[in-house]
Amino acid sequence: MALPDSVKIVTGTSFIFAFDTDWPASPTQGWSATVDAEIDMTVPAAGAAQQSAKCDLTANRDVEYKVEASVETDIDPAANDTIDFYVGYSDSVTAGTGNPAQLSGTDSAYSGGSAGTLDEGLLQLEFIGSIMLQIKTDTDNEPQVAVIATIQPKAQYMMLVVVNNCTTATLGAAGVGDECAVRVTGQTVQIQD
Repeated sequence: MALPDSVKIVTGTSFIFAFDTDWPASPTQGWSATVDAEIDMTVPAAGAAQQSAKCDLTANRDVEYKVEASVETDIDPAANDTIDFYVGYSDSVTAGTGNPAQLSGTDSAYSGGSAGTLDEGLLQLEFIGSIMLQIKTDTDNEPQVAVIATIQPKAQYMMLVVVNNCTTATLGAAGVGDECAVRVTGQTVQIQD
């Protein structure tokens, strides 16, 4: 007698978006120490954004990816402060080619492009989700880690945009870059006997 089939989610390849000069601290939440796409999340001040370099998910990419963030602030966040995450996709390996919303494909500040504003640029990107920051009163400001969402990549190459939507806290201080990263992990659905 044949057993019924079942559907399983199998963990695929993970990609790390972080600032290679600082990442990782020890421990690293069990995440890889290898940076796959550069992004310095300590740069954007309150209300500003940073874009990543292109990450190659490979031509044989998974259908879905889990997105997790590790964030450390240099001072305690205020109530309802968030760090917001957006993604843009490209079919081109070249940094500045084939990108939505005038993304550069490099680790740099993002203001929405030469003819627009940050808010206008974000309209042309896919909103992934936000991490709602806890109000912390400890002295070491340990990282806050959360699963943000799942995404279904529209092309082989992806770029993140991280928006510091905090009112009082910023990511920009020496010593916090070693705790700031985004991990994107493939999730493959398999039918098993």
